Amino acid sequence: MQNLKPPKAPKHWDQRFLVLASNIAGWSKDPSTKVGAIAVRDKRILAQGFNGLPVGITDSDTRLNDRELRLSMTVHAEMNCVAFAAKSGVCLAGSTMYIWPLMTCSNCAAVLIQADITKIIVPDFVEPIRWQDSFNAAREMFIEAGVSVHRIPIRGPLDSEEEESDH
Repeated sequence: MQNLKPPKAPKHWDQRFLVLASNIAGWSKDPSTKVGAIAVRDKRILAQGFNGLPVGITDSDTRLNDRELRLSMTVHAEMNCVAFAAKSGVCLAGSTMYIWPLMTCSNCAAVLIQADITKIIVPDFVEPIRWQDSFNAAREMFIEAGVSVHRIPIRGPLDSEEEESDH
């Protein structure tokens, strides 16, 4: 037992958590944009959320297929993540939020700053121009509040050789 070495931490945690956020995004019933978010501290998931109508509100075809109505009723993935953490009594202070596939909007940025989330990680994808003003405002808010934002390149599935070397 004396010659046992502690395992090395995997090098790909950010990518793994982004992939997990992409899986959670798939739970959304939104027909056009599916977003997932997870809050993590010390490589442990604290809460997760996806965009959708509030709990107890029926996801009817009428609501989901009327863009203006859907947008007026939808809770963003990041806000759902914070709400579910609060509902469970989980403090997100000092955590990292992984968001798939978009940068956080300015309204969600305000909530994440208030929840004392200290790091935001998003995939390095091209951002839709129609939401660029909100994304830029979010970035400015994060900079001023001292929240770091990282865009992580996403490759294909993790290479099994690389994964084996991480153990």
